[in-house]
Amino acid sequence: MDASSQRDLHNAFRRSSGGFDLVLGPVLMALLGLWIDSATNTRPLFTLVLFFAGAAGAVLKVYYEFRRGMEASTAELEAMRAETARLRAEAAAMGDQPSADLTRLITSEEIVIDGSAEVDS
Repeated sequence: MDASSQRDLHNAFRRSSGGFDLVLGPVLMALLGLWIDSATNTRPLFTLVLFFAGAAGAVLKVYYEFRRGMEASTAELEAMRAETARLRAEAAAMGDQPSADLTRLITSEEIVIDGSAEVDS
């Protein structure tokens, strides 16, 4: 598996973790509540309370992860905009300077063929 496929697979697992959080948190809390209810004979009090507490916790976790990701993306976007502005200002400053004739540099470069140096003019 190449690096691109591994990265895509990792990103897919990371994106799907929110779904697991939304399902597993409430289910595990409800099972804990069911166990407490069976031990204290208060069915379904703890099952329902812990189910809704698990659901609220899972929703908050997904929300705050989303929010943190959006803040990181916004910071990255601002950094890219600042870099773009810096590069544009640098390019504008270089616009007054003559640029090197790259075609002349490429055609006058030494070419080595079979160990002998030739100058192409």
